[in-house]
Amino acid sequence: EFRQPLVEYLIRGLDDNDKWVRVMAAEMLGALGDPHSARFLQPLLAGWDSDLRLVAARSLARIRSPQSAVIPPALSCDHCMIRLVADEALTRLKLEQGSEHTL
Repeated sequence: EFRQPLVEYLIRGLDDNDKWVRVMAAEMLGALGDPHSARFLQPLLAGWDSDLRLVAARSLARIRSPQSAVIPPALSCDHCMIRLVADEALTRLKLEQGSEHTL
């Protein structure tokens, strides 16, 4: 009952002036796993802030949605931790897709 207003509140937090509010909002959206939030996290992968890019990649890895397909471009990021998280996310998505086909 409270989940959808919380997701909407956190999505608004992605535009906050305070960097750490944006980081926490992105982290919490990933923890909630709502597929609707993936399209709002996607642009953060191309942002200038490496902390926010890392959290966005990690959150997108937790969310199962078509927008998770944006993870491959993060593999070419200059920040090694973002590449690592993107690689792990892509591997997880491939494993999940493989297990769906075997059922």
